[in-house]
Amino acid sequence: MSATSRLDVQPFTRRGVCPALSAPMQTGDGLLSRIAFTDHISPDDLDALSALAIRHGNGLIDITARGGLQFRGLTVGSAVALEQDVLILGLPLRQGLAIETSPLAGIDETAIADPRAIMSQISERADALNLSERLAAKMSVIIDGGGHVSMVDLLADVRLKAVRFNDDVLWQLMLGGAEKTSLHAGMLRTEHAANVVIDLLSCLVERGSDARGRDLDIETVRTVCAERLVDSNEAGQDLSPSSPCRDLLSGGEKAESLTLPTHDEAHPYGLLRLSRGQFAAALAPAYSQSPADTLSALCRHASMLEIKYVRPGPGHALYFIGNKEACQTLLTRAREAGFVTNARDPRSAIAICAGEPACASAFIATRQLAEHAAADCAALLDGSLTLHLSGCGKGCAHPTSAPLAFSGSSDGLAFRYSGRVSDAPDVILPFTEQKAALSRLARLYEKEHKPGENARALLARLGRQKIVAALRQDNR
Repeated sequence: MSATSRLDVQPFTRRGVCPALSAPMQTGDGLLSRIAFTDHISPDDLDALSALAIRHGNGLIDITARGGLQFRGLTVGSAVALEQDVLILGLPLRQGLAIETSPLAGIDETAIADPRAIMSQISERADALNLSERLAAKMSVIIDGGGHVSMVDLLADVRLKAVRFNDDVLWQLMLGGAEKTSLHAGMLRTEHAANVVIDLLSCLVERGSDARGRDLDIETVRTVCAERLVDSNEAGQDLSPSSPCRDLLSGGEKAESLTLPTHDEAHPYGLLRLSRGQFAAALAPAYSQSPADTLSALCRHASMLEIKYVRPGPGHALYFIGNKEACQTLLTRAREAGFVTNARDPRSAIAICAGEPACASAFIATRQLAEHAAADCAALLDGSLTLHLSGCGKGCAHPTSAPLAFSGSSDGLAFRYSGRVSDAPDVILPFTEQKAALSRLARLYEKEHKPGENARALLARLGRQKIVAALRQDNR
């Protein structure tokens, strides 16, 4: 039996479906396949995956915002070969329902709780019920035990977040979207957490294959959870839908959880202490993409330093686990190779897609534009906002809203303030003014910035009209 007939790779174009090894997605630069992990792998494993990106694709590897690994530039034939070669490696690949935890879960002593037991219970029951085949294509569950890695900006249909109350751990239940905009439904005890998630997912199955967590209202959630939601008097907390995780508890105490992060906290690049004698070197490829040979060389250096484990994670990051000296040495090598190793690096605030010439759908060379922004707009890119540069109006790299969103179009460079690139533009500028437009924003920041004010606050104070006027140079 041929490899093609056995694996039957079928590229798809259905919007809202995630690419996978056996179902690569058509993009402007060929087919794209994605893998995600349920556990750590070794630097040698990541080195082997880099070699496969060169052998079967265009030699580029993406680290996604959720910590997935993407291979680009595949053909139907090379996608089949890639799947075979990846499976031969025997890696802990995620299959079925997407259940996500911190890549440092279980080894990060700054975390409130270890979410892995809850994750395993949900995974086992979801597999037994075949939920992944019956739920919406991008259904996701996040079990956030806290710690160094923030997951607050990741979208989730169902989210559990650990909250410490006295000597106990409760789990804040949230549904739909990022943490800040989700429906806060109440608290659960650890022994009920997995079953409640399964029951909520089963409720979504009953509503149809397109139902998402955001479609569940508070009364439905309370009906499904019943007595398993911790009583507000018992926990000492108001569990209304708008209740934040850190509301005052009885006796004037506070529930300890992760506060909504600044950009630095959301992307903790650099040296992270996990426990006594164990550290993580947290780094990211510039603009979430690395030449496979560059990543391969870094992995070989990590192995030479006797670093045993690595795991991709949120913020397009890679977490290499080892002793302090090894991690510090690796960070130095990574910085020299062009990786982001500091959250204050302006490149960490820029989201781009492949752009021209890699992507046939793109109208602009996003990486060249990003390099200009990183150099000329460094003060503006202070970590308080995201600058999204998209080759077209699809918004592949950053599907959610961004304070500054630019995209290429047939008419020119389209801009939206505090929107998605798929939204109607506030202004369309000539292609010849791409770099000039970014420089105008930098000059606007320099002119209007007040001491102690971050870039996001400045833009909010100025408002859409003044920002658009600066881009148009209405006052020239």
